[in-house]
Amino acid sequence: MYRLGIDIGGTFTDCVLIGPGADGATYATSKALSTGDDPTSGVLAALTELSARVGVPLRELLAATERFGHGTTIGTNAVLERTGARVGLITTAGHGDALAIMRGHGRAAGRGIEDVFRVRGAAPPAPLIVPGAVLELHERVDAAGSVVVALDEARAAEAVAAFVERHRLTSVAVVFLWSLANPAHELAVEKIVAAEAPGVFVSLSSRVSPRLGEYERTVGTVLNGYVGPACTRYLSSMADRLAAEGLTAPLLVMQSSGGVVSATAAAEIALGTLDSGPTAGLTGTAALAAANRHRNVVATDMGGTSFDIGLVVNGEPVVADESVIDRYTYRLPHLDVRTTACGGGTIARRDPRTGALRVGPESAGSQPGPACYGRGGTDATVTDADVVLGLLRPESFLAGRMPLDEAAARAAVGRLADELGLGLEAAAAGILSVNNLRAATLIRQQTLERGLDPRDFVLYSYGGAGPVHAFGYAAEIGVREVLIPLGDGASTLSAYGIAAGDAARFVEMETALRAPFDDAALSAAIGDVTERARKALVDAGVFEEPRVDVWALMRYQEQLMHSLEVPVAEAGGAGLASRLVEGFLQEYAQRYGDSPAAAFQAAEVFALRARARVPGSVPQISGRPGGDVTGAAGRSAQVFWPDAGERLLTSVFDGERLGGLDRVTGPALVELPHTTVAVPRGATLTAEHGHFRLLLPSPEVGR
Repeated sequence: MYRLGIDIGGTFTDCVLIGPGADGATYATSKALSTGDDPTSGVLAALTELSARVGVPLRELLAATERFGHGTTIGTNAVLERTGARVGLITTAGHGDALAIMRGHGRAAGRGIEDVFRVRGAAPPAPLIVPGAVLELHERVDAAGSVVVALDEARAAEAVAAFVERHRLTSVAVVFLWSLANPAHELAVEKIVAAEAPGVFVSLSSRVSPRLGEYERTVGTVLNGYVGPACTRYLSSMADRLAAEGLTAPLLVMQSSGGVVSATAAAEIALGTLDSGPTAGLTGTAALAAANRHRNVVATDMGGTSFDIGLVVNGEPVVADESVIDRYTYRLPHLDVRTTACGGGTIARRDPRTGALRVGPESAGSQPGPACYGRGGTDATVTDADVVLGLLRPESFLAGRMPLDEAAARAAVGRLADELGLGLEAAAAGILSVNNLRAATLIRQQTLERGLDPRDFVLYSYGGAGPVHAFGYAAEIGVREVLIPLGDGASTLSAYGIAAGDAARFVEMETALRAPFDDAALSAAIGDVTERARKALVDAGVFEEPRVDVWALMRYQEQLMHSLEVPVAEAGGAGLASRLVEGFLQEYAQRYGDSPAAAFQAAEVFALRARARVPGSVPQISGRPGGDVTGAAGRSAQVFWPDAGERLLTSVFDGERLGGLDRVTGPALVELPHTTVAVPRGATLTAEHGHFRLLLPSPEVGR
């Protein structure tokens, strides 16, 4: 029986198959160009290529599939392109302007430092709700969950029916004050909408984001209502088309929290599908890092459009609870993956104000794509620079199935070089240097702000463009050990994470526990959130007994803007409170130092987070047999290495022929069907347990 994972990226749709093998699991991969208007067509194209690779007809392959996982960008695209539902907001009387007021930093949220100071760019983001579509109902629940003003359901029914008809709504978001303490009024409105306006999508704040923070809770609920109908239609259509091709297994959907759930559960809280693709890469990294005994890992995914980075610290992917999309901030537990625009298709240009070389944020995407794709693109991109330098050989791209147009790449980079007053190779090397610096800056931000030194981490590099550039951005941050996970599978690691990832659900619960903590009260709260997490996983269609992990979200009472996640080792027993305080102090000292703690008196647990998960139980991928490194070479090329500043004779290896005892010394290129590993001078590459390990020289070497 097979497991399949599909990840739709901005440029390519990736597919991974994991099946039984003689020694552990075996896997196969495929790629197809993404089809933005009809993503399912790109999925079917990738599946068709995969079936040809494994020699099994597509219908037989799908019929023999026991698990089919999918990561979708449909929700993210709906928000960014403003193609979501006609959504209206139903809220407590007097609180209908939460979205318009935002937070004090609302207009700057998620924007780069360069944009924050652009006066003309300070306008609020485009609205998510239909203009004027706000209905205020008289009801009130207090912070303890007691009903202060009861909801008049008869009057509410009349108001809701007229509201939906007047604004022609296809979705409503219901956000009442303190519904996180008592959701009764929101549940009543959900029934009213079902009766008065059947077919209208309903999003409840008590279900989507039951956390303090009226603005963030409103944003999350409205976003869920905005993307929910589109996700429901898309997933239903995807399931139908796959079933027509022979799939009998249920369609599972990757969540930004790092686990898969049923398509029905994913559509109900569609907000969880936003950024699920990058999350899947971090999920796959965490699974492989555990198998390789790597406790601290920087996971980097460079694809055709973007560069994503996440962390595994002490064996666990780092989780965050706040996200920003198009300057709207919302709270939902998710793996902390951050993104910048420095992928292979990122466009390089001359800044008209400074005359300097700029890379990004615009991308050529898959249509028309980089100039070297021969699809009509004329702008110089990072991939075009790779071709000019020789890091990508045109005849070997995608194993020769998609030869690149070197002349078009040289022409595109040449035009930019003329604008900059540089030589062709100098301009191409400059594009890579700027791009690597952007990637390294994001890694530093993610590690240093947590009090972590990136030099203490192993760097995993994946995505189609990652292994080509890993030597550059790893050197920028001082990391020496780079792992290319699964060899050629590195270009499809997000799809691997979807195929191999756990079934998981996160649940958060607000608390008001303040030091000195009481063991019994802590144990009761932890037991409560644990049971909620178990139930949430059952509601998502997973009925196996899960493992439940719990974290306390803590802060000093005076520090309302700063919080730390402290793992709770066990739910009960004497000394629980003291262990929690000790863990908080250790985390605080690592993040901020020892001295600031003296200025504050008492800590508080303001929320608990629980994750219920059932492991994916995928066997370790089989390693390659030993090969012949001499036979794998046999070719050479002149490659301009940016760190050397000149062209060097470079050995070219067939990566699929490298085995467990092989050792490649740079400068070299290791070519694989879906990516190329660049090995600079002074570096070595070995094939270990199905992965490639790149060891970079010390900073002093070659200086």
